[in-house]
Amino acid sequence: MSDKIREYEGKNITIKFHAKRCIHAEECVHGMPGVFEKDRRPWIDPDAGDAEKAAEVVLRCPTGALKFERKDGGSEEPTPTENTVRLEANGPAYAKGDLQIVDSEGTLTLSDTRIALCRCGASENKPFCDGKHEDAGFRASGDLPEDRPDNQPLVSGEGLAVSPFANGPLLLKGSVTVRSADGADEVTRVQVALCRCGASNKKPFCDGTHKEIGFTTE
Repeated sequence: MSDKIREYEGKNITIKFHAKRCIHAEECVHGMPGVFEKDRRPWIDPDAGDAEKAAEVVLRCPTGALKFERKDGGSEEPTPTENTVRLEANGPAYAKGDLQIVDSEGTLTLSDTRIALCRCGASENKPFCDGKHEDAGFRASGDLPEDRPDNQPLVSGEGLAVSPFANGPLLLKGSVTVRSADGADEVTRVQVALCRCGASNKKPFCDGTHKEIGFTTE
């Protein structure tokens, strides 16, 4: 899949689409079918609807595949003041906040506000989800386990660094709230390791099983 970011320019708003990060959550096509029509070419027509509404729908995209730039003086995307990770049953972990992807050498590779993190181990675009959890038959509830890290007090306005460990978990550093799929349960941490091999017995948290199964990834 191409890593190119396509831009669709309208009179009042430009919508950008990063195809490699799209996992077809379809918040866009359901939210504003006039602007977003998957069977049309081009499939995005920014002038087919109100720019304010289009911006609101773009912000519903949980993967960050869709972005926008206002040309009419409207508000750009705000950076959330709270960092959250919400689980998707049998799917990815949706992170939202002041997010920085940092590689093993400590180099910042991406700053964003919305990303979908792979937790099945099968994505070909790690640490991002690419939808391979469906082909892999990944099964994991959207619940938090009883055996979980203790809650820690959060620091307001703190960014969240997301660091993928080679052959291991995702380490989150910074204040973050990890929530169940239904939003009824949560854990607050300033550092936590999330499973990305798909085999942990206390998902979404890492329990070291990646070593036992020989999980390998950059």
